[in-house]
Amino acid sequence: MTAAPSRDGLLAQIASPEDLKRLPRESLPPLAEEVRRYLLETVQRTGGHLGSNLGTVELTIALHRVFDFPRDRLVWDVGHQVYTHKLITGRRARFDTIRQEGGLSGFQCAQESPYDLFTTGHAGTSLSLALGLKCGAEIGGDPRRVVAVIGDASLGCGVAFEALNAAGELKPNLLVVLNDNEWSIAKTVGALSRYLNRVRTGRLYTGARRELERFLDRLGSIGSRVEKAMGDLSLLARHLVVPGHVFEALGLRYYGPSDGHDVLELVDLLERTKEIEGVVILHVLTQKGKGGEGADQDPQRLHGVSPKAAPVVGRDPGKIPPAPAKASRSFTQAFSDAMIDLAARNPRVVAITAAMPDGTGLRPFSDRYPDRFFDTGITEQHAVAFAAGLSRAGAIPIAAIYSTFLQRALDQVFQEVLVSESPVVFALDRAGLVGEDGPTHNGLFDVAFLRGYPGVALLAPRDETELRAMLAWAVRAGRTCAIRYPRASCPQPEFEREPRPPIEAGRAEVLREGKDCTIVAYGVLAAGALAAAETLVGEGIEVGVVNARFAKPIDRDLLTPLLGAKAPVVTLEDHALSGGFGSAVLELRAETADARAPVRCLGVPDRFVAHAPRNAQLRACGLDAASVAEVVRRAIRGG
Repeated sequence: MTAAPSRDGLLAQIASPEDLKRLPRESLPPLAEEVRRYLLETVQRTGGHLGSNLGTVELTIALHRVFDFPRDRLVWDVGHQVYTHKLITGRRARFDTIRQEGGLSGFQCAQESPYDLFTTGHAGTSLSLALGLKCGAEIGGDPRRVVAVIGDASLGCGVAFEALNAAGELKPNLLVVLNDNEWSIAKTVGALSRYLNRVRTGRLYTGARRELERFLDRLGSIGSRVEKAMGDLSLLARHLVVPGHVFEALGLRYYGPSDGHDVLELVDLLERTKEIEGVVILHVLTQKGKGGEGADQDPQRLHGVSPKAAPVVGRDPGKIPPAPAKASRSFTQAFSDAMIDLAARNPRVVAITAAMPDGTGLRPFSDRYPDRFFDTGITEQHAVAFAAGLSRAGAIPIAAIYSTFLQRALDQVFQEVLVSESPVVFALDRAGLVGEDGPTHNGLFDVAFLRGYPGVALLAPRDETELRAMLAWAVRAGRTCAIRYPRASCPQPEFEREPRPPIEAGRAEVLREGKDCTIVAYGVLAAGALAAAETLVGEGIEVGVVNARFAKPIDRDLLTPLLGAKAPVVTLEDHALSGGFGSAVLELRAETADARAPVRCLGVPDRFVAHAPRNAQLRACGLDAASVAEVVRRAIRGG
């Protein structure tokens, strides 16, 4: 059994990177093992991104040992692999609050530490940020070094290639550490991945480098002069074999691949490469989930760990217990089953995801229909344009993309899909407040940025039954549709007195009649609206509840009479207030000549919502049933 990390061990001696620099060199490997045990013990208790952080322990220690951050600049791509970075930069005392309400963020966070320059959670942007930092420093005559860490999956993002193209032209002194573990959340895909795999497994370069090391050692002082003249030993090796020729062709200097779990070798490599002129790519090989049981067979299982999977006292912290079965089905599971049913009935249905086959629930679809499934990697722009091409070819593409990530492909939605009249169905998972992943992952803007586009239909189901019906309708509609649903369990139907009305464009559903006020809810919050109405019955307040179903087109026939009456109308949505469903209702009210009803819009206020459990976020935004009931009381009183 692996011992728990000692309270008085090496990690306890580190309150800042300066403490790390004072440790004897031989202490770095045992420090790395202690950090790995600490992460296994803590993250299984708190929940969080475990696999990616277990893979970057040695790399993080080496970076802080060699460079002087924050005097020098360090930019992490995505930012979900920074747990060791947080431990080293003075946040160990609060580390057990990670991803907890009021605690540390699970990503790099500019508001949290001067060592975190940016708040990020999306892939591919670190190279652009680092290039800007370095060019800005050079304009000011500042010699500080800049380091970007990017994964092999993120390197496939279009924005990363754009930055490499620019860096090859500008040629600043910039170090790019390519952290290659063959995974994003799922297995890395694409031609670049295959190329890196050839580099990764190329023994000729590794053997040549070792032979050159032995040869130069035999030359003694002459050998050191030869090495210095060549700029670096790896440069000499590249004359024999060129594993990084793709990077070299862009005008970048490539070194590697190197063992990303040999902390002493990493320190030596960083010491050598930090003085080299120009843009340097340092390729390091790591194992996602290193130290966790089963990581070599299934790194994906360790990507994110639920706090419910916390180990019992005395359990080996390296052993990851399975998470308990969930009591109710999630919207993602419901979407997964619905997709398989749709595909069985319609051979034109195809599925697309951007590196999220499991997160979007499409893994079972890919197993059942491999020829009709496409994982494009972390490339939302390409995924959407590719979907438009599939549509034009006669397929019915359903692109499952997290709401927050669709923001990266708005131009493709505009031009390739809508202007080109190539219909695509967008399944927007993680729409609304997402809980512990926080502001970079909250999907709060999709209605606002899509509602202004002509021709798009926007839908949100209140439960699994409606999600299935909406997907079936969208497949038949022959137009671009976006169906949003949260990272949450599907509410159980409160009542089914009669068959539900079918899904029709722009038609809402009346769930409850009431003369004193009407709550018009968009999506999953319809369940909370019904709960609020039930609470108010005991106070003699009769509240109607409408399930809006559509944010575009809205149900003008149903809403116009409500707006013309005196009873207040309250809109409710798990979305930003600005530009959302409530805004659409207010626009209709402005067009309604005899509108008398006061309208109160409930949604997410104009701020970034911090990480916390989803229910806590809803309460903080006044979107829980009790808060909605209080707004109704005030609206009826005219307050």
